[in-house]
Amino acid sequence: MDGNVIYLPPLREELDLFPGPCAFDGSPTWTLYDPVNQHFYRIGQLENEILAHWDLNSPEAISEQISQQGLINVSVDDIQHLLQFLAGHNLLQSRGKEAVQRLVGQAKAAHHHWFTWLIHHYLFFKIPLLRPDRLLARTYPALRWIYQPAVLHVLIALVLVNLYLLIDRWDMFSRTFLHFFSTEGFVYYAVALALTKTLHELGHAYTAHRYGCRVSAMGVAFLVMMPVLYTDASDAWKLTSRRQRLAIGFGGIAAELGLAVLCTTLWHFLPDGPLRSSVFLMATTTWVMTLLINLNPLMRFDGYFLLSDYWGIENLQNRAFALGRWQLRRLLFGFLDEVPERFPAKTQRLLLIYAWCIWIYRFFLFLGIALLVYHFFFKLLGLFLMMVEVGWFIMLPIVKEVKYWLEHRQRMEWNRNTLTTLSAILIVIGILFIPWKSRIEAPGLLKIAAHTELFMPLPAKLDRILVVKGETVKAGQALVQFSSSDLDSRIEQSKIKIESLRWELSFHGQEKNLINRRLVALTELESAGSEYDGLMDERKRLTVQAPFDGEVIEVNDLLNAGEWIAKDEPLLTVGQFDAYQIEAFLAEDHLGQIQSGAEAKFYPEQLDWPSMPCRIVRIDNAAALQLPPVFTSRYNGSIAIRGNNKDVLVPETSVYRVWLQPMETGEPINRAIKGNVLIDGKPESIASSLWRQVAAVLIRESGF
Repeated sequence: MDGNVIYLPPLREELDLFPGPCAFDGSPTWTLYDPVNQHFYRIGQLENEILAHWDLNSPEAISEQISQQGLINVSVDDIQHLLQFLAGHNLLQSRGKEAVQRLVGQAKAAHHHWFTWLIHHYLFFKIPLLRPDRLLARTYPALRWIYQPAVLHVLIALVLVNLYLLIDRWDMFSRTFLHFFSTEGFVYYAVALALTKTLHELGHAYTAHRYGCRVSAMGVAFLVMMPVLYTDASDAWKLTSRRQRLAIGFGGIAAELGLAVLCTTLWHFLPDGPLRSSVFLMATTTWVMTLLINLNPLMRFDGYFLLSDYWGIENLQNRAFALGRWQLRRLLFGFLDEVPERFPAKTQRLLLIYAWCIWIYRFFLFLGIALLVYHFFFKLLGLFLMMVEVGWFIMLPIVKEVKYWLEHRQRMEWNRNTLTTLSAILIVIGILFIPWKSRIEAPGLLKIAAHTELFMPLPAKLDRILVVKGETVKAGQALVQFSSSDLDSRIEQSKIKIESLRWELSFHGQEKNLINRRLVALTELESAGSEYDGLMDERKRLTVQAPFDGEVIEVNDLLNAGEWIAKDEPLLTVGQFDAYQIEAFLAEDHLGQIQSGAEAKFYPEQLDWPSMPCRIVRIDNAAALQLPPVFTSRYNGSIAIRGNNKDVLVPETSVYRVWLQPMETGEPINRAIKGNVLIDGKPESIASSLWRQVAAVLIRESGF
């Protein structure tokens, strides 16, 4: 026996080989099925010819035999590659000590550390609940009629009837009250949701059974701790008809759409209550959510398999990723690697677009999942799992790709691609790390420096208003005059009491019985005097005076002479038009960049008002606990507020009040003007700003 001849180990006897669908280029394919592991492998004509001559036992003999037949050219290397593939997937009979050692090595490699297993499975794992083949076989004959064209025609007719009926009842339909806020209502809601999703999975299962496929399992999968039903219809790989595979993939959605049509019809005849609410839910919300989620081809749901079958490209995601990495390396470094797989130009462009869309989508998806995990668990575990999520699912693939670049750095040459990449890297580094960003923007409000709204000090009758809107007033000038007969009566009574006590004290020295009351009378006189002074102060307050030199800005038009005015009723507003100030609110992140005396510029929202140079005069030491309404998002401002309390406007993040003084006197204003303030701060790089924000969040959120 020649020691240089390689003898091929026999294939496993239980393997099954049957024709597959045509490939995207029209070439025939075959499907190799491993029933033990329930794996399917799609092979082409070359691999099929090699397997058909596998019993020749020698690569040279197989190559010679196929070449003599003149069908295709097969080299020994082709056979060696197929041998490695078959051995790597355990499709060969294992005999001898070396084969056993290889299997043991594969078992050890497949056995993951518990931590690695947990990282891969805590966000998604399956629990099979039943093997439905027998049930499907027994019940399918009774349900075969569902797949008749007449059923589709009836559903289309019902859609048209429902549309006609809903034209007149759309307001009632769209405003259907959901009776889910009770125990009974919640039960109806849960049953409706479970029925809808079960019917969805049965749509896949019965359609697969209809085309002769085995449904190996149905059960519950937990996706980010949320339970979802699943159906294992991987046997659809056996089908050669693309239309049949598409029908299986679309079966669940079709079942939900049919249920939605029937539920819309039932809604017209049911009385208001939990049952009608459940029917409304199945007629509207559930199928819409199914379309939005299941038809998404960027995740491995129905939409992914539908797209894969529609394009005729199995293992779509991995093949698209391989093309995407090939293109990325070619663009960045000009690597002239052979394309991983040749596709028509149009198909290749679609696959590249698909790969980039998945990468972008997954980046934001995993960031969202990381935040969800953080908030779902207690803080310490949530922070750890969030970092693991970002590290494992976002950073690790990037690190692996960078590692590939470093391992092949000897292939990098100075060319247009590398120069462009290096220039882009330097530009990004410059943008991120050079401290060029010095202008800080903050919402601001230009207003009169001295601005006071005067209110009614106590209930009284209005005698007269002594000023009009626009009138110039001096400090202490009377503005509004009030009177109160009740107050006048109390003052007269207080006077009489004081006179009585004084008369009583004047006789203490003449009559012996009054001497003993002298101390009591003195105390009462002092108290009466204090009361009188207080009443006189109240009378003075009935004359409202100007607090400073200025101008009357507003006068309450609802005030009429002779009417009684309640306490705290607004009267008028006085302001100084020759002095302005700007109130602004600055995010905590920028406090380190500004200081008192820094110059700024105020840009009003009104285009007819000029910009105004100003200077910072004061920065509050503590964060603002509440905000003026004009600055808040609830009133079209730019600062987000927390909660829905209309009376207390608390900022969502820490902001500090900054006061600025205009350096030029502009035109007189009679109301506040919104705008933005651009402050000349200390230069800071974007990277430093981002790091400070990230560090602040980590410090704040890691407080246990």
